[in-house]
Amino acid sequence: MAVVAGNKALASDYNTLRGEVNRWFADNYSGSISFGNANQTWGWGGAAAASVSTGDLMTAAQMNALIDRCNIGEDISNASGALSQIVTGNQMTAAEFNAIETKSDGIATNRLIIEGSEMSTGGGGNSSRATTWAAAVNATYRYTFTSFDKARYFWNSGGAITFYGTITGYSTGTGWDGAGFSEIFTNMGTVTMDYTNCTYTGSGGSSSSIGFYDLTTSYQTIHSQAGTGAYTDATLVLAARRSATGNYVELRVTLTPGAGRSVNGTTTCYSQRRKLNNQTSGGASLTITDATYSLVDGL
Repeated sequence: MAVVAGNKALASDYNTLRGEVNRWFADNYSGSISFGNANQTWGWGGAAAASVSTGDLMTAAQMNALIDRCNIGEDISNASGALSQIVTGNQMTAAEFNAIETKSDGIATNRLIIEGSEMSTGGGGNSSRATTWAAAVNATYRYTFTSFDKARYFWNSGGAITFYGTITGYSTGTGWDGAGFSEIFTNMGTVTMDYTNCTYTGSGGSSSSIGFYDLTTSYQTIHSQAGTGAYTDATLVLAARRSATGNYVELRVTLTPGAGRSVNGTTTCYSQRRKLNNQTSGGASLTITDATYSLVDGL
């Protein structure tokens, strides 16, 4: 609630605003595992701002704690315009207090829209096969977090899992399907699954509207891609699932050659994670815990 010019801002006003900032910057819903609960998408897991005791005066340091958190949120979530800190000893105006609330509201609206420049892609790994195959092959990648909350912070702050593939040194002609998978990988580009959706940079395939919060303990197809022309029965299917507690996610790719055809050369499928970079502003910081990667089974 905005403070009227000329009125004093009370501890209760500060604590209400603090709760709003902590909702997106820290986590007002920590420890609750309830898949499908909309509250799960709130919280980046940063340190919560402390409350003010009733009857106490708010200090510049306490207001700056909120401002620092807002400036981190502004930097990463498209809420333009950083706030200036309150100078120690100066009296804060109603306009300054209300500017923090307005900024917090904007960040809350855009909390899941993270600037690409604030993210980095890495981690993960790959699976390669250099022996000839004539039936479906799979690779499964697992990303494990230390808790469901740590997983939430990762996904809520723009975290994602990516996938792409390559094939080299394959034979062409009758009975060979390497060219089909070369086409599949090229046309597909990179597949990305975030908290709510799956997208890809290429064309000709089909991505689902499944993200982390839509996963179940059974595999669901998040992307499929097939060859064209003589290779229409060569297929790639990407599926994902989570553990019962949501602390890990598995990504499984299945490559199936056409009937009566084989694939040789070297096929490599890559999976990585996209994560928010570490953030600092004044006395506030935000560090997202990375997932631990493992290859469950290879091609």
